[in-house]
Amino acid sequence: MIPGAEELAAKVGERTERWPLAFWYWGDAIAVDGLLAVAAAGFPRGRDHVTALLERWLGTIPVGYHDALAPGATIARLVGEGALPEAALQRFLDAEASLPLLFDEVPALEPHLPRFRFGVCIDAVYHLPPALAAAGRARGNDALVSRAVRMAGQIMARLRCDGGWAQWYDAARGRNNGVPWSRGVGWAALGILDTLTLAEGIAETAHLKSLAAELLQRLVDTQDQGGHWGPVLGREDLPAESSVAAFFLASALHPEAANLAVPRGSIEAATTAVRESLDDEGVCQGVSADVFPDWDPTTYERFSTEPSPWGQGAALRALAALAGARPTPSA
Repeated sequence: MIPGAEELAAKVGERTERWPLAFWYWGDAIAVDGLLAVAAAGFPRGRDHVTALLERWLGTIPVGYHDALAPGATIARLVGEGALPEAALQRFLDAEASLPLLFDEVPALEPHLPRFRFGVCIDAVYHLPPALAAAGRARGNDALVSRAVRMAGQIMARLRCDGGWAQWYDAARGRNNGVPWSRGVGWAALGILDTLTLAEGIAETAHLKSLAAELLQRLVDTQDQGGHWGPVLGREDLPAESSVAAFFLASALHPEAANLAVPRGSIEAATTAVRESLDDEGVCQGVSADVFPDWDPTTYERFSTEPSPWGQGAALRALAALAGARPTPSA
């Protein structure tokens, strides 16, 4: 237990409840996942809020492509626990099945929006593989879990670039945009670790375990002295983007990372960075606003900030990990 983590989790959880989610967009899922995570770490009403939110989505929000960005892993868990009807999980799976394939087993997540029609964002590694793996576990369908594992690897292979992993792969151009976006590496690391938790006994996980270690090591290697990361990996001249520290912390303290020996100093520095990014109202400050895929590197280097579901959710995941964290050995 890290002192004060539960109190912070309650403050951030209460503030996160004010976001009127249910018509899903990139980054919403982690806010819902985070609220459920802190339900056992200082904010017990988070579970009731998540359940009510998902009931409202199921009962009142029109069906659409956006349902593929619903918090599928949380839905699968609550369906398995009897808190949501099976129809909630089926709605998510139907939406995912309706998406056109880009390559291999990877779909276009928002094919109805021109900006996203022909590509895949690194954020998808958090959104889809853990959700499909959770659905597979809930239904006793190992084939679906295996597909989730392969999908994560397929996305990451197309996104690898000099310096790390790019935000965007464009199937029409046949290449990624070559910008090693730091928050994207956080999305991918946490998504892969979540997928591995759900993929025990699946034969194809060795590659993902190696990839998780590589992602975390790249973050360790590029962390600044204040415990933060700039928006582009390896660019120490750029200002810090505070959500990366939260993604890193949630990943470094993840049960699936227990054997990766993430340096204690990196974890402690990120812990300080996360705490300092939270204001008195429980809002994670210094988080970049929605970053659209672009081929101009300056789009990533110069960013505006605003409160967001992804900033709140990453902070909640980090605080939940801190609330139950055991000492991590130094590398």
